[in-house]
Amino acid sequence: MTQLATHTGGAPQSSVWMLLLWGLWIGVCGWGLYGRTAEHGYVVDDVAIVQTNPNAAADADLRLVFKKHYWQDVPADEGARRNFRYFHYRPATIASFVLVARLLGDGPRQQHLVNVVLHVLVAWLVLVNVYAWLRDTLVAGLTGLYFVVHPLHTEAVAMLVGRAEMLAALGALGALGLAQLALQRAPSPAQRWLCAIASGCCLLFGWLSKESAVLFFPLWLLVFWSRFPKGQPSRQRAWATVVWQVGLACGLATLCFWAVHQRLQAGVQLAPIDFPLNPLAYVSLAQRWATGVVLVMKYIAIHLWSFPLQVDYSYNSIPVVTDQYDRRLWIALLGCLGVVGLLWVTYRCQSPAWVGIAFLLVGTTLFAHFVRPLGFVFAERVMYLPSAGYCLVVAVGFRAAWNAVWNTMPRTIACGLPAAMVLLIGSAGWQTWREVPFYRDTRTTVAHALAVGNRQSVWLWHAYGTELLNAGHVTEAITALERAHAILPSAEGCAVRAKAYFALGQRALALNAAREAVRRDSTWAPYRELYAVLLFDNGQLDEAAAQLEVALTLLPDDGQLHAQLGVIRRHQGRLADAIHHYTLAVTSMPTKAVWWNTLGDLLALDGNLVQAQFCYRKVLEISSDVAVRREVEHKLMQLTLHRATDHHP
Repeated sequence: MTQLATHTGGAPQSSVWMLLLWGLWIGVCGWGLYGRTAEHGYVVDDVAIVQTNPNAAADADLRLVFKKHYWQDVPADEGARRNFRYFHYRPATIASFVLVARLLGDGPRQQHLVNVVLHVLVAWLVLVNVYAWLRDTLVAGLTGLYFVVHPLHTEAVAMLVGRAEMLAALGALGALGLAQLALQRAPSPAQRWLCAIASGCCLLFGWLSKESAVLFFPLWLLVFWSRFPKGQPSRQRAWATVVWQVGLACGLATLCFWAVHQRLQAGVQLAPIDFPLNPLAYVSLAQRWATGVVLVMKYIAIHLWSFPLQVDYSYNSIPVVTDQYDRRLWIALLGCLGVVGLLWVTYRCQSPAWVGIAFLLVGTTLFAHFVRPLGFVFAERVMYLPSAGYCLVVAVGFRAAWNAVWNTMPRTIACGLPAAMVLLIGSAGWQTWREVPFYRDTRTTVAHALAVGNRQSVWLWHAYGTELLNAGHVTEAITALERAHAILPSAEGCAVRAKAYFALGQRALALNAAREAVRRDSTWAPYRELYAVLLFDNGQLDEAAAQLEVALTLLPDDGQLHAQLGVIRRHQGRLADAIHHYTLAVTSMPTKAVWWNTLGDLLALDGNLVQAQFCYRKVLEISSDVAVRREVEHKLMQLTLHRATDHHP
């Protein structure tokens, strides 16, 4: 295998045809397993990032997309005005949603189909890169085929937000392929520079899709190191002629991305990671690292046996390791030692499997919170690209076993090895086939995760309760939300409980829950807004106004808050204050026809008929609702008659 890895000539024609056959089979399997997702809807974060996000709409300005962060301008009911809490710069991912909606049509069907195509493209790049490196069609084909059917990728492919992982993988693998091309087939310095620059551009695209593109660097270095066995002068020669050029181009692409990222982040107020999302941000370094070891082993284990899969990133999905007597820590340490031992053996034997093991270890370590806490505890989708390392290990292991068995065992026994490989890939495809339907909508996804996963996860119970509430199952929603509250009380959970109690008519419990939400997080304006609405419904106008005044100190340009306060001031008889707040509301959101209509009514009551007419005309410009237009036209007619009467008594 090592000798094959150093080969730099062109591929034989028979190998090209074999690669095409493997590529066809990969495409058929990928489409067959995930094609059903075309009938799925928006799942979990898809709603906020794709469905209701104006930056992902067909008419979005692509130039502005590259000036905004990932969660920016998400509608309020999906966590907008939380812009200062999250900062991810992934404009290429958002731009892809825009382009699909613009070119293929709006809706989840087109977006899901593009996800399936992207997954197949990534698997093809895995196939091509492994063949360019090892010149072994069997290993390359098995790696790409196992990658496309592995159930661990179900979440990334079946959820639209998983496209970020696939685009980042496309960028990283594209950069790796061009780097290998520069090493093998670029004899002149100009050609090598061209390949290096193209590699840097691919990596920049990966960075603009998701930060997972950083995995290009360990993958590139591992592949380069394995191409030239120890002691060969060709390693130094390759470094002197090609590798430093690729490193320079990709390093500059990375610096360019982070420069833009830091410049945009400078204008965003960031807050600490919420404890319910990741308690590892609030524990000691020793506890975080000990939990990280458990996470590394968990990530490796789900490659070997992916059942049960679950969408769960939060508190209690992986409980924190708090002392050295935790059995999970010692089991994980023994498992990690075994993996490191296997890495050492394969490296000493010069088997390409060591590259796959090393890449898998790097990928799992990167997302295990050793460097810093991330915005989740454990997430299956981040293993999308690192899983290629595991698939490579399986393919290389099969090749080595086949070579050994074919030369030493009877043919009848040797044929059992391909049967075992078919069984392994078939069972992976069967599990993927079973898992895909559970991602058809958020409620089904979360309910399945609770059924097969960790029933002590606060995020799962909270998400399930929210979905039940949205579906109108209020009593069941309250049960689920109370379960989440019992596991870990949180401000967000209290706010959703308040809405559920209000929908059930239990206003006192709703007020108490909203009050607790404000107490737990007094800096979050939407909680104060919710509390103010409930106070207003209860007739406590002064208290409601006080909550909105505080909310406006946090978000002074929020039109919704100004409109809410305008309603209260009107009921208090403070007409001038009501007009003031509605004026600020329409200034903030000039396309809100209902606010222009209300402002026109207030100005008419105040005797300012000219300004009232202006507001009504704005409604006619904005609104296409027939009933609203008829009502406003009637108001305009009444104002015109009133002004005519004033001028001609």
